Amino acid sequence: MASKGLSKLRTDLTKVYGDRVTRRDQMVPPTFISTGSITLDYAMGGGFAVKRTHEIVGPEGMGKTSLANLTMANAQRQFPDRAVAIIDMEQAYDFDWARKLGVDVEDENKFYHLYPDHSEDVSDQISMLLRSGEVSLVVIDSIGGMESRAAFEKKADESAMGKNAQVISRMVKRVAGLCRENNAAVVFINQYRANIGSPRGGEKPAGPSALKYNTTTQLKMSRTSETTRKVTISDAVSEAPKDLEVGRQLRVKVTRNKLAAQGRSADFWFYNVATEKHGPIGIDQMDEAAVLGMATGAIKRLSSVSYEFPGGATVKGGRPGVLAYLAEHRDLVGQIRELALATISSEVKSEHTVSYDDEDAA
Repeated sequence: MASKGLSKLRTDLTKVYGDRVTRRDQMVPPTFISTGSITLDYAMGGGFAVKRTHEIVGPEGMGKTSLANLTMANAQRQFPDRAVAIIDMEQAYDFDWARKLGVDVEDENKFYHLYPDHSEDVSDQISMLLRSGEVSLVVIDSIGGMESRAAFEKKADESAMGKNAQVISRMVKRVAGLCRENNAAVVFINQYRANIGSPRGGEKPAGPSALKYNTTTQLKMSRTSETTRKVTISDAVSEAPKDLEVGRQLRVKVTRNKLAAQGRSADFWFYNVATEKHGPIGIDQMDEAAVLGMATGAIKRLSSVSYEFPGGATVKGGRPGVLAYLAEHRDLVGQIRELALATISSEVKSEHTVSYDDEDAA
């Protein structure tokens, strides 16, 4: 039992600093927003944790914004009474593409699109969104596209070096606290840029080091060595048939995770064109269910070529047979996802609910 001196110390700290002094009375698992990929949810420990900030980083064209769109669509379904928002620093948001990925961009009460001029506007806008308590997820696209007011308004012969990093550093520290207070999540999209300050060259993520220390997770997106999937088409420009890329396999590595084990990777197929052979636009859910189910035991391996599904059905033919069975029983995809995520629930660190009372000091 704590001494009266320790109880008094907590009481005095609470009087001075208020809710910045917590009591860890009750352990509760964090709430997650699905990324849209069950293998990535598994690698992250459940998805993007609410009350936390996150970073997606990678080269151009790796599907970072598409992953954010899938997450926004899931946030709209999970929190129907709250909105999602994207702060479009690059002013290049594709509403049609977002709609195809499931984002409800029509309802102005469920979706906000803001396009600021400079970093100071981003900081003010994200603060307003989070403090309202009406937004479950905010996406900033992107850190690499942000610049300070000083840089935005400066003349050609003026310097504004370091101003943007200062603004972003202050913003991410403030945002981390606002997420916890208002039960929301924030996703920063980032890109690689030339590391001109290093004699070895190479690339590094844009933005200040504050992103590294104040975000809960960092996802690095890249392509695997798998050959892209294509279909042959003919068009009016050329009579010769052409190969159109419809899908590619992406790899997302969880390079930082403060809620679960880090270092896991998720590989999944992403299709930007719907085809009869490969399925709809987005992540190949059936392929993911087969891979993750066999890896976690949600689909039990009976022999080298036969597997047992939840419910007792057995299938032969290895992975092709598993995929064929899932194509006929799509209702099993969600069930396999839940079983797989349950296997890592014990690895996810619990958060703390906060209570304030002085009875120990009495």
